[in-house]
Amino acid sequence: MDLDWSQQGRDRLVILLHGLEGSADRPYMVGMAGAFHKIGFDSLRVNLRGCSGETNRLVKTYHSGATEDLQYVLDYVFKDHPSYQEIVISGFSLGGNIVLKYTGDIGDGIDSRIKAAIGISVPCDLTSCAVAIGQKNNYVYNQRFLSNLRDKVKVKKGILPTDMDYEQLLSAKNFHEFDHWFTAKANGFKSAAHYWETCSSKPVLSQIAIPTLLLTAQDDSFLGEECYPYAIAEESTIFYFMAPKYGGHVGFSGDNRDGMLWSEYVVTQFVKERLGTADD
Repeated sequence: MDLDWSQQGRDRLVILLHGLEGSADRPYMVGMAGAFHKIGFDSLRVNLRGCSGETNRLVKTYHSGATEDLQYVLDYVFKDHPSYQEIVISGFSLGGNIVLKYTGDIGDGIDSRIKAAIGISVPCDLTSCAVAIGQKNNYVYNQRFLSNLRDKVKVKKGILPTDMDYEQLLSAKNFHEFDHWFTAKANGFKSAAHYWETCSSKPVLSQIAIPTLLLTAQDDSFLGEECYPYAIAEESTIFYFMAPKYGGHVGFSGDNRDGMLWSEYVVTQFVKERLGTADD
C-alpha cells in the first residue's frame, strides 16, 4: 500500500480509503481531504494494494473486507506518528465497507484515538450489490470495472496459484464469476458467496462503538435495497444513517457550502459536532 500524506502539524488526522479501482488521487479523495484541512485535520489518503500505479507483488489483493490492511495503516500511524491523538477513519464505496466492517468487528475494543468513522456510498450488503451492478443500466460501469480488474490479473499471471484457471478469469462476465474465480481464491474465501457474506459490513453495524455516519443516496444504482440500514440506525444512539434522495454513487455534487461539496460539508459538520472544531 502507498500512502499520500498532507501534513500541516495538526494533532488530528483523517484516514481516507477509496472505492473499487480508485486511488488516492481521485477527486472525491482529494476533495474530502481538503474539507478536513479546513476543520483542523491533517490527512492520509490510502492507495489500497495495487491501486497507486505500482503493481502489487502478492497474489493477495485489496477487497471489500480487507480490514487487516486498514489495521496495518493504523498501526503504522500509531507507531511512527504518535502525535495524532484524534483520528477519523473514512471510506468511499468499497473503502467505506472496509471502514464500517473494521469498526463493527472491533466494537468496544477500538483504539481510543479513533474518534469517529464515516462511510459514503457503501456496499454494506455485498450480495445485493453484485446483483445491482449487474443490471443493464450499469452495463458500462460493470464492463469498465471488470476490464481494469482483468488487466491486473494479466500482470500477475506468473504468480497465480495452479488451482486458478487463468482463461476462466479473463472470460469473467460479471462480478460473481470474477469474485468466485479470483477474489475469493486469492484471499482465502471458499467462493464468491462466501466472500460476500463474510465481508459485508451490515451484520456488524449494530456493534459499532464510536460515532459513525453512513451517507448513501437513494438513487445509487450500484447498491441493493439491503444497503439501506434504516432499522439499525433507528435502534442506535451512535450509528447515523443519511439517505438523501439524490447523489448517485459517490456523487453529492450540488449545494456547495463553504467551498465544499454537499457531502464534504455534511461529513465535516458531523465530525465538528462530535469532536469540536479547529477551523482555519
